This record gives sequence, C-alpha cells and structure tokens, in this order.
Amino acid sequence: MSKFRFEVGSTVMCNLGPRGWKLGKVIALKYREPHWPADTFAPYQVSLEDDHMLIYVPEDDDRYCRETTEEDLRIARRMDALAALPQELELGLSTLEVVDIEAHLSDSEDLNAPPHYLSYRSGRCYCCGCNPRDWSNVELYSEHYRCSTRHQLKVTRHEVDLGIMRVGDSIEISADECYSSKNGFSQCPTLVRLPPGVRFSDDGTLSGEIQFDPYRASSYQVHFVAVSTADWSDHQVGLVRLEISFLVEDNEPPNDFDVEGFMQEQELARLTAHRILGELCDAWEMWEREELGNRSTIDKMRAGLDRLRTLLERFPRLDGGRWWAHLGGFHMNIHKLLENALFECELYLGHALTFGDVEVRRMAEQNLEGCYQKRLLEAARFMWVEGIELMRRGEWAVAAEKFRLAASKKEGWGWAVNYGDIWISESVARLIYGASIDVEDEAEEWVDEAARLLEMGMERATESGIFTAQGHPWGSEVRDALIEYQSMQGRHVELTEWLEDLKQRTDYWCAQVLGGAEPFPPQVRARRENASELVRRLKALSI
Repeated sequence: MSKFRFEVGSTVMCNLGPRGWKLGKVIALKYREPHWPADTFAPYQVSLEDDHMLIYVPEDDDRYCRETTEEDLRIARRMDALAALPQELELGLSTLEVVDIEAHLSDSEDLNAPPHYLSYRSGRCYCCGCNPRDWSNVELYSEHYRCSTRHQLKVTRHEVDLGIMRVGDSIEISADECYSSKNGFSQCPTLVRLPPGVRFSDDGTLSGEIQFDPYRASSYQVHFVAVSTADWSDHQVGLVRLEISFLVEDNEPPNDFDVEGFMQEQELARLTAHRILGELCDAWEMWEREELGNRSTIDKMRAGLDRLRTLLERFPRLDGGRWWAHLGGFHMNIHKLLENALFECELYLGHALTFGDVEVRRMAEQNLEGCYQKRLLEAARFMWVEGIELMRRGEWAVAAEKFRLAASKKEGWGWAVNYGDIWISESVARLIYGASIDVEDEAEEWVDEAARLLEMGMERATESGIFTAQGHPWGSEVRDALIEYQSMQGRHVELTEWLEDLKQRTDYWCAQVLGGAEPFPPQVRARRENASELVRRLKALSI
C-alpha cells in the first residue's frame, strides 16, 4: 500500500474487540515485527491515550481504525458533560447547535403539567426538562443531551483532591464554605464510585470509613462527582459541579472474605447476563426476519429485560456498569415498537454513566445519541396531538403555530408520525384561519402557506408507498377543499357553507387522530411501571 488514510501524529479511534474503541495517536506507518514474513506489515502503530499501550492496526479499514469525532474526544478527555475540557478542545470543537426558539426554563410548578420526567414532550427547553432541579443523569452528564450547554447555563466547578487514602482510614469532609451552593448535591451523585463505607450528603459532606472493595484492584483512583442545580438561575453560580478525588491503597481482602466464592458468584451472574442478552438478541432478530409480531417481540423482550434488571439489582456493580448500559440499550428496541419505554432507556443508560468507566460510558453514549433524537420525535408527536386538540376548540392560528414548532423538531417527523401528518394538519389550520379573516392580503398569505405545506405532506405520504393513488385520505380531502376555495375566490362566492363543511370534516379527522385510527399512529400505551418507583429502586442500590 502506497497511500494511507492517516499520517504520523493523527488522533484515531482503534477497535480493540472486547475492550471496545480506544483513542490513540499514530506513531508509525508500515509497522512490522521481526518475525513477520517479508513484505508483511501493518499500516499503523498506535499509542493508546489512556494507558500508552502500543498496538498495531492490521488493516487500513474503518472496522479497525477510524477518524475521531467530536463525541470521541469529549468522552475520552473528560468524565462528563459538565467537566471542563482542555482549552485546545474548547477552541477546536464546534459549538452545540440550538434551534428551538421557545426554550425557557422555570422553577415554578405547573399543576396541570405532565410529570417532570415527561416535560420534554412539551417541546420547550430544547427538549430538556423544564426545571433544572429535575434534570436526570443523562440531562446533566451525557454528551448528547448537554442541557446546561443548550441553555448556556454557567457551570461553577469545585475540585477537591484528598491525596492518598487507605482502607480503614476515616473521611470527614464538611460542606466547604467555598462551595457556591450549600445544598442540592443529592440530585444525581455518582455514588457507585465511592468506596464502601463512605457516605455523601445533600450539602456536599463526605464521611465514613473506607472499607475493602472486592470490585477494585489493590490500588484504585476515585473521581467522585456530584452536581447541585439549586442555584441554576443565579448567573453568578449556575450549576455547581463538585469533584472529589483520591487514591485508595491497601485495598486487600480481610481474612474472613471468601475471594474465590465472590469470584465464582460474579462469574455465574456474568454467564446469566450473557444468556439473557443472547435471548434478547434472538427475539429482536426474529422480529427483523418477520418471524415474530410486534406484540410478541415486546412481550419476549420485556420478560428478558425484567430478568436482567432483577439480576442487576442483586449484582449492581457487575462488570463496572456495562450491563446497565445493555439494559438501557435494549429498552430502546422495544421503544422502536411503540412501547412507552424511553424513560427506562434514559434511566439505565444514565446510571451506566455514573460508573466512570470510559468504555462503559462510550457504550451508553452510543445509545444516548438515539435517545435524545427520540426525545425530539416524542415532542413532535405530543405537540402535534396538542395542536389537534386546539383545532377541535377552534383555535386555528394557535394550532398552526403549534404544528409549525412540532414540525421543526424533526423535519416534519414525529414518534410513529410518518406520513406528513404534521404538515397536513398545519395546512388545514392555516387554510381555515386564512379563509376566516377579512384582510385579503393576510388571508392570501395564510392560504398560500397552507398550499405549500399540503404539498410537502402529500409528497411525504406518497413516498411512504402505503397509500393508493389518491394519497393520504385526510390530505386528499384538504386538497379538494383548497381547490374549491380557489375556484370560489375567482367567482367571489360566499364561503360560509364551504367553511362550515371543512370545519366539520376537520373535527372528524381530529377525532380519528386522537383515537389512533388508521392511517394515524395508535394511541400511546400506558407506562408499564411507575417511573418514580423505578427511580427509587435504582437509588436504593447505591445507598
């Protein structure tokens, strides 16, 4: 090979198989080892960034070595989305694109609003929760959610280095007067990173006696992180990220600890987890081959996910959190089949982020990229439904604006809203409102926009390939109504009867949408489990 994709000094991502993808730097081209046959070489030798191990890349192919992305660099070079990046990365990486013009956070509590974990469905606040005090692990820590960045909130960072500690040492750190916030640190602390015997309080206090940790080596580093959003609206404070670091040494098992029994128990749990994972993969592959229907696939996968969760509740620190990442990731599969499970995806993937393992974090983030996109799709769908209800109340202009915002979330798509329905709905609202106002020029603008949106919606419906030559049934009716309106405009005919008929037919189609009738998406199924209870159970594992 005479030409390589990367040069010496290039930063690349290398596939280490079971160890996952690792960040490294190319240090040599055409690498070869003395015992290799003549004319045999590897395209690159790479020094890994985390441990400086030297490896070689067998082929100049994306399967083994690929270009780094912004996400790769952020994950590899900081622990979470609130940690500081090295200055050269801050200068070199692109800023987060924000497009939502209705973003506004609030501390107030709307009694008529959905539960806070569903507030993203309103479409406000870039699809982050509307109150930072309710933000979850993914909203605070994920590189794909980055809610603090989207809202340009200040982040105040406090770092405490305790140096070297030993098993048996006592820790007693009172809330530092220098902390910018004095409470709120129990919102999303990474408790799983603390040694056994050490407790953390809402005011930032760390206390207890370090005990032996069978999951860690004889010497290990702790980087504990907690965040307070109590003062998010104070521009001098914002979010407060507290990081407490220390090195634990002498982590040796006491005489009465059964090391062999512990290892056997962990291995049995690991084998069980692998078996469940295989069953989940089998069920999904059967669905892809059309050997299982949606409902049967959901039921089989739900049963496997329940067993995996039960196993992890018994062994919550198994393999450094990677099984929590699998648990969250496979909930995404059933969400794709319209199971109301995005909350579980985020809950368990967010929990995986708290372990601090770079590869586990990468596993979680690979799924969280899709999760955030699903938030946008869910928001589009629920805003669409809200617009439908506004039309039933005769609030045509308000409904049109709601549809416009819904379509802007994902270019006219929504969660299971696939056939241009949002654009068709907005075209109806605009046509009715335009035909109802007396100002001729303004009316013409509304109707022209209705025609443009209808064309987009009908084109999307045609591309789906599921309709007859007439296209989307609601869209076809609107098209006929629009043609009739345009012909009446030329003859200056009274519109009252036409307008009343269009409103009645719109009410009919709105009822079809709300009822989940074909060709509209079915109604969202009720949540299978209480979200607050799932959170409580997960938090109990870290106490």
